[in-house]
Amino acid sequence: MMVRSFVAATLIGFVGLASAQPKSQNQAPLVFRVTGESQAFPETVVLRFTIVGEGETLSKAQEQLQQIEQSVFKELEKVGIQRGQINIERFAVISLQPNISSGVPSPVTLRPLGYRVQRGYGVTMPVSVGTLDKLLQIADTVLQQGARPTVTTEERYSSYSERMPYTLLEFMIHDPDKLIQQAMDDALNRAKRLAEQAAKHIGKVSLRLVRLTVHDIRTLPERHAITPEGRDSIGTFVWQPIRVTVHAEVSFAYE
Repeated sequence: MMVRSFVAATLIGFVGLASAQPKSQNQAPLVFRVTGESQAFPETVVLRFTIVGEGETLSKAQEQLQQIEQSVFKELEKVGIQRGQINIERFAVISLQPNISSGVPSPVTLRPLGYRVQRGYGVTMPVSVGTLDKLLQIADTVLQQGARPTVTTEERYSSYSERMPYTLLEFMIHDPDKLIQQAMDDALNRAKRLAEQAAKHIGKVSLRLVRLTVHDIRTLPERHAITPEGRDSIGTFVWQPIRVTVHAEVSFAYE
């Protein structure tokens, strides 16, 4: 994971800093627990949709999928999205089996009722608050042509007792590492201000960073997406920034 590797590198750097500095023999360091924050509005959006074709044979299922695909791609081309911008993200072929009840022969002897072919697509586009209306119109047009939101397959949604979530639009920033670094810098600056106030109060003039330990990094919302149930709820989306918080403990020596 990007966040884990970034945190590991950061911690290694600060541990090296701490070991390079001699520990004070006379007084305990000043220690502060602080929270740093940074935020940014999304800069790109991925429109994710799935096209499904069903038929008695694989060829008929594929034929239905291609008919819907042509309609969807034609509408996307009208709004300036060319075929080369549409990426295939997943593909599945499913055999439609009849329900098994008591007294029915072994499923091995049953022939499938038909086949389902699924193909998932992703289109990455720039986004701003000024382009949201057009973006939602594009998403709605795709659904009207027969496409479906893409089912999100994540471990936390693996329970069959939960409703499977759908992702239609997922919002992101270009450089998440930069957002985390800004939150780290904010945490350190807050700790420095507190340390300067404390040093002034006790009559000390020199401060030295001894250690910075990161306890937690969180991104909110964790999944910044429009997840409509079917074809509604798109209009309830609220444009909001992606926010990163860093909880850290910072120690300073003083003289």
